[in-house]
Amino acid sequence: MHKIRVLLAAASVTAAAGTLLAGPAQAAQDSVTGTHCDSLYRSYSGDGYVRAYDAVDCYEQLGAAQGDDINWNDVSGPFRSPSNDKATSLLNTGTYAGGVNNVQFWENAGPGGHTGCLRWGELYVDDLRDNALVSGSSVINANNKISAHRWSSGCTNPLT
Repeated sequence: MHKIRVLLAAASVTAAAGTLLAGPAQAAQDSVTGTHCDSLYRSYSGDGYVRAYDAVDCYEQLGAAQGDDINWNDVSGPFRSPSNDKATSLLNTGTYAGGVNNVQFWENAGPGGHTGCLRWGELYVDDLRDNALVSGSSVINANNKISAHRWSSGCTNPLT
């Protein structure tokens, strides 16, 4: 009888552990992000562009540029009004002239204000809502705050 109780207890613990372990694994799978950004990165890889999107996971493209655009709120350049302050995801698939392959983004046209950077090797930011733009010790949420970009060899405040 003692052996049966031990076996039943072991079976209960094993079943409970299996249930506990299966729960988080399934939750993690349901919350996978960036699948569309990843697909776009693979299809555009190496084409020399930075792209911005109005929605999470690189949906609803606002614009694409091989060069700099220091004012997303004007009527010229690759990003035009109403692109200003609308970016929620970003994609970097390029290298600018001379091997400059990071893209620095700014809060204000000009460029100026708070800043953040998308490194070439970082590929994309699928949701700017969990990223920040920085200016000195001041920090603001990056979502819907971008008004300018410039290709750069450096990277101040990397976005992820």
